[in-house]
Amino acid sequence: MKLFNWLKENKILMILIFIGTVLRFYKIDFQSPWIDEIFTLANTGKEKSFKEIYCFLKENDPHPPLYYYIIHIVNLFFDNTSLVARTVSAVFGVGGLFAIYYLAQELFNKKVGIIAVALLSINYFHIYYSQEARMYSLLFLTTTLSFYFLIKFIKKPTIKSVILHAIFALLMIYSHFFALFTLFSQYIILLIFIVKPFNVERKKMLIYSIISGIITLLLYIPSVSIFIKNTKRTSTWIPLPTVDVYTQIFKEFFGQSEVIIFFVLILFMYYLFILFNKNSKINLEINPNEEKQIFSFLVLFIWIIITLILPLISSYVKLPMLIIRYFINILPAIILLIAIGIYYIKSNIVKLSILSIFFIFSVTDVIIVKSYYSNVNKSQFREATNFIIKNNKNKEKVVTSLGLYMSYFLNNGNNHYDVIEKPLDVYISEIQQDTIHLKPFWYIDGFGNDYKPNDASTSFINKYYYIDNNYDGFQAWTKHFVLLKEVPTTIDISKFKNIQQYNGDGFKFNVESFENKDNKLNLSGWAYFDKQEASNSEISIILIKDGKATKLMSKKVNRPDVTTYFKSEFNLENSGFSSTYDLSKLQSGKYLLGIYMINKATNKEGLCLTDKTIEH
Repeated sequence: MKLFNWLKENKILMILIFIGTVLRFYKIDFQSPWIDEIFTLANTGKEKSFKEIYCFLKENDPHPPLYYYIIHIVNLFFDNTSLVARTVSAVFGVGGLFAIYYLAQELFNKKVGIIAVALLSINYFHIYYSQEARMYSLLFLTTTLSFYFLIKFIKKPTIKSVILHAIFALLMIYSHFFALFTLFSQYIILLIFIVKPFNVERKKMLIYSIISGIITLLLYIPSVSIFIKNTKRTSTWIPLPTVDVYTQIFKEFFGQSEVIIFFVLILFMYYLFILFNKNSKINLEINPNEEKQIFSFLVLFIWIIITLILPLISSYVKLPMLIIRYFINILPAIILLIAIGIYYIKSNIVKLSILSIFFIFSVTDVIIVKSYYSNVNKSQFREATNFIIKNNKNKEKVVTSLGLYMSYFLNNGNNHYDVIEKPLDVYISEIQQDTIHLKPFWYIDGFGNDYKPNDASTSFINKYYYIDNNYDGFQAWTKHFVLLKEVPTTIDISKFKNIQQYNGDGFKFNVESFENKDNKLNLSGWAYFDKQEASNSEISIILIKDGKATKLMSKKVNRPDVTTYFKSEFNLENSGFSSTYDLSKLQSGKYLLGIYMINKATNKEGLCLTDKTIEH
């Protein structure tokens, strides 16, 4: 009954949280896990121990282990997949909606809490990281809760409030190393209330603050070795911050939407205008219950400024460390500043209009402008490795420069492949030195590593290998290298008597590009059997003369656009082909260009003649 009454009294809050929940769970596993997410998944499996996870993080990751331990515990009951890990992050994301409501209510009032939840529920940045198998939604949640209990501690210093603040401050710094900067901002806030305490004697406030700090820092000792280990680093992949780094952080928080950013700036200035017109006591004492404007300014601005400035200083003194997603722990403070600005608008019509603009433009930006739920924006390693699994019938070795990450897909569950961690040029160089290793293999890479073998590797590949199959996805690609001497040069088409334009089972095709220049034939296009998946179909490009077919060296090309264009209910993305052929190998004469297709799974076989001819 109490729960029903609470829900009835807070129906607007629950509607907003429902909207936020849908946005965070919808198509949560649409994107393939990218490098950092694979790192999480590869190191939190149920076969790992807590000690193994800790030791690995100590050597390879600057972040504390809380998120990894949580995912590990969940993996003891569920499969170690991106769906499971992202679901945990989404739960933390929804928890962040509740947390910011209670923080806003404690800092200001219930109405500001409702506005803050409304703004956060549709915030692109928070939605994005609530769907990622990393610790950022957890960092947001623990940071928000630690400030909630900090404010309760300041308002009513008791042993209970001391312990609760210490515990949630501890959870915060166990979530991400950037939280240490935020913890320092909390201690500065506490120092102010030690000098000018509220509702308590100065000595008692000092003792309570010291107790809170000792509890937090003592319980953080298990992670100190990870922190110390990473302070000894002498290099990093992170570049030095640019002069506009904070501008970019602010823009990213609101999805680079110019309209939203415009209103955010207006509301921020309005907040400052209200603040500057507020009278304050001469003795500088602050009553959190009565002087909410001054108190909120003190808490939020110290929170933001310290968390921004200290990493910047460290980036120039020690090593660069400014990554936009690391600053998600100041997003609650910024959301609260905007929410307070909206709250102080006197006209309800104007207030509702601004909230409507935020909602319409934010949702439109996420769903339509960014096409967040339909456009691929993460490296498609899952799709690339699945392509290998489907097509690597002979269990050939897989070579990659990303061995740790690709092994998660290729040596997981029923999949067990020989994964060799070496860059392509290094692997080819080793084969050149010992040709006993001259065997077919797959190579997979991505995330900025394009297919660009050096001249020596290219020459060796062209002499001994042929790429008969490949996948090119977003920031991920794979190629199948087969021995050139084993590639058949002819196809038996004698079964098709009196060859016509269409022979055997029909299929759809299109030769999109065709160029015959300097004895080099280059062509590309697509072909597929209707009403079936294209993945099991084999496409061969042939030149026909006197009833005999010469097979051209061709390779598959990933063509998701074919499925989209024909609005097919079947997956046709493996229907593409391309070919480059040296015509000097041909005998003189006139040749017809044909496409031969076979699908052994469905017993389909057909031959189509195109309108292209070659005279050589």
